[in-house]
Amino acid sequence: MLRVSEELKAEYAAHQLEGKAGVWWSHYRTSLPANVVVTWDQFQTAFRNTYILQGLMTIKHTEFMNLTQGTKSLTEYLHAFNNLSRYATEFVDTEAKKLASFKRGLGPKLSKNMAGNKSTTFNEFVSDALTQENSNAIYAASKNRKRAYEAGASQSKAPVTSKPANRPPNVVTRYRPPQKKSNVKIGVRKSFTVALPRGAMGQGGPKTPPDNRPCFNCKQVGH
Repeated sequence: MLRVSEELKAEYAAHQLEGKAGVWWSHYRTSLPANVVVTWDQFQTAFRNTYILQGLMTIKHTEFMNLTQGTKSLTEYLHAFNNLSRYATEFVDTEAKKLASFKRGLGPKLSKNMAGNKSTTFNEFVSDALTQENSNAIYAASKNRKRAYEAGASQSKAPVTSKPANRPPNVVTRYRPPQKKSNVKIGVRKSFTVALPRGAMGQGGPKTPPDNRPCFNCKQVGH
């Protein structure tokens, strides 16, 4: 902004370094000959070799290649794309490459909706994609409201079932053992059937056995 020379760019940048970065710059200056002028290119190279290691560049490059929209909104995906694209400049150094890399990570639904888009620039495509995402959100909200309304209407038409009457609380009763039932009725004399000898008749019949004949059952006489 100050339109300074290449040598002064390094001085201005070094003046902004604080903490560990400031300590690093002091050590770096002491390793150089006295009164040597550090150019802007030398400063950038030394800074990147210290804080942007090749291993980190490789990791970020892989993250960019694997970046997808997933559950992120289009705006969140755009921010992540711009952040990681700095580590894979060979894929975003032209409008066509940048647009192709961005389309590669779009979600399935949005990618299908934007398949017929004719945008030739990156910014134009992103603008159309934002419009499409908003339309999808409005449509989804409308379907959810309709589904909720239909579910409420079907519930209101359902027959109302009567609730079962409240049962009285259980009354604790004392245990009573089962009673033995009697077959003898009060006031009624139980009758017995006595088997008579073959050919004999009942009492008072013509063939009543004599009194001195023993009883057929108990072998006693007199009855």
